[in-house]
Amino acid sequence: MHALLISGSPRVGSGTTALAALVGDALRTRGATVTSLELARAAGPRPRDLPRTYDAVVLASPVHHGSYSGLLKVALDEVPGDWLADTAVGVLAHGAGPRTGSVVCEHLRTVARALGGWVAPTQIASCPADFVPGPHGAAPAPDEPLLRRCEALAAELHRCATMLRTPVAEPV
Repeated sequence: MHALLISGSPRVGSGTTALAALVGDALRTRGATVTSLELARAAGPRPRDLPRTYDAVVLASPVHHGSYSGLLKVALDEVPGDWLADTAVGVLAHGAGPRTGSVVCEHLRTVARALGGWVAPTQIASCPADFVPGPHGAAPAPDEPLLRRCEALAAELHRCATMLRTPVAEPV
């Protein structure tokens, strides 16, 4: 399985990108090859420039005024209308508080379905409280519940991608 992670945060090294990386790690444990696209890095490829050979795509955004980021919106506006056709899709949001990301995930679900994607049932909305301080000034680490949610989403994406790759039998 080949997965693409898109972080729509305008900040390099953001909590959104850290959250997407956790899902990427969980996908790798299932044998997936993972490509990351951090939209804040201006020199990187845009979604319209990427091949359409991904089995799964993860859309991650910070919470911006109750919705997903303008940077991610612009990127998704550039892709063809069927860009996610027959692709498993995961949605993530990282906000300031524990309940701020749910609406963002719902918005991303709508966009992913409009682009032909099959959106996984599990969505992840995280906040800084989901990361615990690292020892001796090290970077914060995800807590166990967040890691379990990332594992659940990775399992669903793997299952969905496998289903979508299986040829449909012709009627007899």
